[in-house]
Amino acid sequence: MKAGFGRGLFGTHHSEPVGWVFAAMNFIFFLCAVGLGLFLVVESVPILRSEGWGFLLGENWWVGETFGALPMICGSLIVTGLAIFLVLPVALSGALFTSEYLPSSFRRRVKGIMELLAGVPGIIYGLLGVSFLTVGVKDVLNLLDGNTLFTAGFLLAIMILPTVLTLSEDALHSVPSEFREAAESLGLTKLQIALWVVLPQSLPGIVGAVLLGIGRAMGETIAVMLVIGSLDRVPGFNLFVSGQTIPSKLGREAVEALGSGLHWSALMGLGLTLFIMVAVLTFFGNLFVRRSSQ
Repeated sequence: MKAGFGRGLFGTHHSEPVGWVFAAMNFIFFLCAVGLGLFLVVESVPILRSEGWGFLLGENWWVGETFGALPMICGSLIVTGLAIFLVLPVALSGALFTSEYLPSSFRRRVKGIMELLAGVPGIIYGLLGVSFLTVGVKDVLNLLDGNTLFTAGFLLAIMILPTVLTLSEDALHSVPSEFREAAESLGLTKLQIALWVVLPQSLPGIVGAVLLGIGRAMGETIAVMLVIGSLDRVPGFNLFVSGQTIPSKLGREAVEALGSGLHWSALMGLGLTLFIMVAVLTFFGNLFVRRSSQ
């Protein structure tokens, strides 16, 4: 009787308020996302009426004449893709080594350093990129200007590396030890256990870490704006030219365009495009995580 009363007291009466709190928070987050999306849609209506599909497919951005978002869309995709391409091998190797090979004391220290680096503001990375990375890219590759798409992608890789590494390491370390013990009893080496047992089990968490890194890379403004240049053109397959991303374009022109009609609407259209890109990426990423978990 007492046990049943205890379960009723602590299981029902205490869990229901907590559930309502989480439900309310989720509802507030949902309202914020919907409100932001509606605001961007409403503000983008004038440019969509004026340019139509030419806004998304246009290659020229001349204030007062025509607004084409394709150079910024391509720049965002290229820079983010390059950052993920550069960071994945390093982050996964570092996470596997930290989780499976380092002693607990060293692991905690490495984790502390990575979490500290993950919290460094983007402007700090941007200043370091201007001071060292652009100069290094210019000298090593013998370019006229070090402000290129490659420089921006490389800088973003450095920025998101601590985030992807530490979250991937958490996912790897959370795999129950029973899996490792069973694999070891079958004669697998430590490397085989890490690659063929631990890594597949932690795949949903690693995908979540990569998605978080992609979200930060796609939304980074100041650091990218300092090292990418300001050329509004479709870069093609050349990474060593100046370019623009959607956030860097917004950072450069938002203040001067505020309240100026079609120019402001075009920038809001860029914001809506970025919002949709991140939403679609998150949706498919979450779908992949669910299927992997099942």
